[in-house]
Amino acid sequence: MGTNKFSVNSELKSGTKIKVHNNRGHEITIDEPEKAGGTDKGMNPVEITLASLAGCLSITAKSLADKMKIQIDKLSISIEGEIDEEAMSSADKFSGFKEIRYNINFESDSPKKKIEKLYQSIEKYCPVSDTIKKSVPVKGDYQLN
Repeated sequence: MGTNKFSVNSELKSGTKIKVHNNRGHEITIDEPEKAGGTDKGMNPVEITLASLAGCLSITAKSLADKMKIQIDKLSISIEGEIDEEAMSSADKFSGFKEIRYNINFESDSPKKKIEKLYQSIEKYCPVSDTIKKSVPVKGDYQLN
């Protein structure tokens, strides 16, 4: 099996407002809240990270539930994490999440044992969770025009 390549392109529009596009025509706005110098026109980058994890866990849960023949009537996920307030102003501080916690709420008539098995499988198959936990290398470059 090969690999799937994913890509996005972003452009800083004004202040801290950023438009991000993928090659399928979708767009999101990322921005900081007003108290952080933004215009609050979108989630900030760390909220987008949590949203990506929530989305991936949800899609993984749905896919696995279908394969395991588990009926899910409703699924919601709450996620939170903390970042050191000094992280953006000090190169000596770790700037990532100290910990990320989530809670999946299932509504289903399926037996509890099936839901437990599903729950225990979700994180194993979620690529966003895997990426966060394994801290993959990030390689950057730049051009000056």
